[in-house]
Amino acid sequence: MNLAELCKPFSKSIHRFATTTLLRPNLLQQTHLTMDQNLPTVGGVTAEVLKAVVSQALLGKFTAVFPKLFKCQWKTYEGQKKFYANFSTDCIDTNNMSGRKFCVGGNWKMNGDQKSIAEIAKTLTSAALDPNTEVVIGCPAIYLMYARNLLPGEVGLAGQNAYKVAKGAFTGEISPAMLKDIGADWVILGHSERRAIFNESDALIAEKAEHALAEGLKVIACIGETLEEREAGKTNEVVARQMCAYAQKIKDWKNVVVAYEPVWAIGTGKTATPDQAQEVHAFLRQWLSDNISKEVSASLRIQYGGSVTAANAKELAKKPDIDGFLVGGASLKPEFVDIINARQ
Repeated sequence: MNLAELCKPFSKSIHRFATTTLLRPNLLQQTHLTMDQNLPTVGGVTAEVLKAVVSQALLGKFTAVFPKLFKCQWKTYEGQKKFYANFSTDCIDTNNMSGRKFCVGGNWKMNGDQKSIAEIAKTLTSAALDPNTEVVIGCPAIYLMYARNLLPGEVGLAGQNAYKVAKGAFTGEISPAMLKDIGADWVILGHSERRAIFNESDALIAEKAEHALAEGLKVIACIGETLEEREAGKTNEVVARQMCAYAQKIKDWKNVVVAYEPVWAIGTGKTATPDQAQEVHAFLRQWLSDNISKEVSASLRIQYGGSVTAANAKELAKKPDIDGFLVGGASLKPEFVDIINARQ
């Protein structure tokens, strides 16, 4: 039995994978593949392409474990990142007609040690994570490289903060360049705890975001109102002010995810109802359209954060302008998998 006959039962799946993923123009150039209409096909895919599909699948299995065989060898992960980039950058969330890929971040804050991080990584590695959801882990800086070598390759890694310049006499600070050097590809900026406890201003946070983007990091840009501000009816005013500060510094939004986190719902066990969350997200979507562009409004992902759990994630995820979550305490527990899979 030849290869074509062997793969006939799987021809539809092979054709779908090849035509939607492998045969994007950039991959065609890399693999020198063509869809020659005169060659025999399986489900519309030539044997040449079929072999490439199989080899790439095998490569995927190999690269998933490669970094773990060589601890702290960052170059191995660089190769893995390039592999995943080829297959994931154009992925569209089929459950979201807007085309915005669902994005779930886990912010561990000042929690975790080597033992607990290894357990979380094992849970995420063994779980069936929704391939239509992008996952990012915000890890304490001291454990970033350790976590990178244990987490699944397709899971992004974020610093929880970074300063606005590349280097200098800023004792205790971390630069975006340092984050990139040890394996992070994201950074969380403007979290309410940075604003309230460490007195970071809208302007400083925006400068940090500008520099992080210029250095090649992707940014989760946090905004949100306090309980007093919500009760005073100032929610929209507050989030608009915070967004305006970002907009004064950010010119290209493609590597930004906005996280709306009502401060009164962070770590309190309280959460905005799905309708309350959707109301603010819809306001933000309109603000983006009015003040940035309709294109940015349509494409920018807006996460909800504030005591998100497996119990409320599915209802929140149904709302049209909620494009994911930034999860605190629940991201340290096995239920984080259920939150990641909330759209399934």
